[in-house]
Amino acid sequence: MDASILLTSQQGLATLSLRMGSSGHDSDEPSGTRNQTSNNPRELVRVGGIIPMMHVIPQSWSHVHILISVFPSFGLLFVLGFYIAGLARNNDGTKRTCLFLFGALALLSLPIYLSGDASRAVLSDNPQISKAMMSTHYTWAIGAIAALVVTGLVAWIELLRTMRTEAKIDPFRLVLVLAIVALGVSAVADEFGWDINHRELQIAVVIPEVSTSQLWTNAHLILNHVPTAGFVFAIFFLVMALILNNDGMKRGSLTFFVILGVMGVPTYVSGTATMWAVTQPVIPEISKAVINAHRDMALMTLVGMAVTAAVAWLELWRSRYFGRISGASLIAVLLFSLVTLGVMAETGHRGGLINHPEIRTALDVLPTDPDAGISNFIESTVKSMIWFVPWQVVHFFGYCLIFGTAFAVGLRVLGFWKSISFAAMHRLLVLGFFGLLMNVVSGMLLMLADSYHYVVGDIAFAPKIALIVIGAIAVLYFSVSDRLWKVKAGEDAPASAKWVAAVVLLAWAGVIVCGRMLPYL
Repeated sequence: MDASILLTSQQGLATLSLRMGSSGHDSDEPSGTRNQTSNNPRELVRVGGIIPMMHVIPQSWSHVHILISVFPSFGLLFVLGFYIAGLARNNDGTKRTCLFLFGALALLSLPIYLSGDASRAVLSDNPQISKAMMSTHYTWAIGAIAALVVTGLVAWIELLRTMRTEAKIDPFRLVLVLAIVALGVSAVADEFGWDINHRELQIAVVIPEVSTSQLWTNAHLILNHVPTAGFVFAIFFLVMALILNNDGMKRGSLTFFVILGVMGVPTYVSGTATMWAVTQPVIPEISKAVINAHRDMALMTLVGMAVTAAVAWLELWRSRYFGRISGASLIAVLLFSLVTLGVMAETGHRGGLINHPEIRTALDVLPTDPDAGISNFIESTVKSMIWFVPWQVVHFFGYCLIFGTAFAVGLRVLGFWKSISFAAMHRLLVLGFFGLLMNVVSGMLLMLADSYHYVVGDIAFAPKIALIVIGAIAVLYFSVSDRLWKVKAGEDAPASAKWVAAVVLLAWAGVIVCGRMLPYL
């Protein structure tokens, strides 16, 4: 959501072609002087971001806008999710926290407008930017800001009213409706904003067996904001849950971390596909070496998200048997999430350097070797038969654990094996959890071994990734549903749980079918 022609965190502002060349050098500098870097791994670490790690400190209005413009639209999405859950469970702590956040998001409208207006001057004289597209984006952005301000104002009025009188919160669901409208308008504004400078989205020429669909690029522009903004809000909700000692918020925060961990998979996969979409055929202003530096940090981010999500899910699973959530586990999740957020910030900055020359500073010495980096090393190593086959065996074994667990628990929910309580069947979920971890690790390695083949040549790969996300999130229901947990031996599961069980079985069956079809499609 923007106030002017600007841009969510991955929107490219102008390429600063008035002052900089397409390679990102100042026009009066010799080519290669500024962005040249060593191939020494330690040197790559030094120039890649360990020293200039404080990229959250903006260096310009454009940088300010890139950092903050992601939060209103995606923040509305996340806060809406918690707000709906709070309304459904009548959890006043969750509802009041969400009302506060709606107002806080509205406060971002002013800096977003100011930074967007200041950055618009950079775009206005760029002949490569469509004035009609800028105008359309501007119109929707103003509408989005207006809707956000109204939502935040009404939310804070409702918060003050209920704190003074202890009346029912949002009895007419006015805040809920306003937030949904604001989210819809913001989403449209964001989409028009991405189209302004991401010219790769407008590529219409398709080279058979070479070009990668730009739908992957559009998907990555959306998906990469989910973990970035999501971790900020998840951490905030977890801290508030600890302060308020609200068990519902604690469980909701852990659930949110698990969902974000699951979303890390399509985010990483779409990023890999986007790499091919913007480098084959070649787009001159985009550097493969800079992309690889971003990919290396993205891989570290994926590991951090997986660890955080794993600890969160294990605590959700464990707390069912002990009847309480462990404070030590919550602190562990908080620490892991903070570290992951730091790595994620550096990942986002490196991603911004790909299409955002206006945020580059003297400290950003860009890599020039397209074959350097951890990701390239993994690709070349796993391609070897001695590594590929063992990881493939691990991958198949992980699917056995996942589908076996989903099949057993799903059938119990659907009405089979009713002599066993759901609590007893719930113990099996830990086997599927370890199977999923095995497959995330092995699957990413196998994909890296031949990513171009998977994302360009295999039409079953994208459906497989989508079904993994659906299946993993649906299984999460088995650990968060109070009604399902109370189903005893001989009792039938609720109808809603049966629908979820059907989705789980169909999704994971679809994953296996798509996976087996990869060599043939």
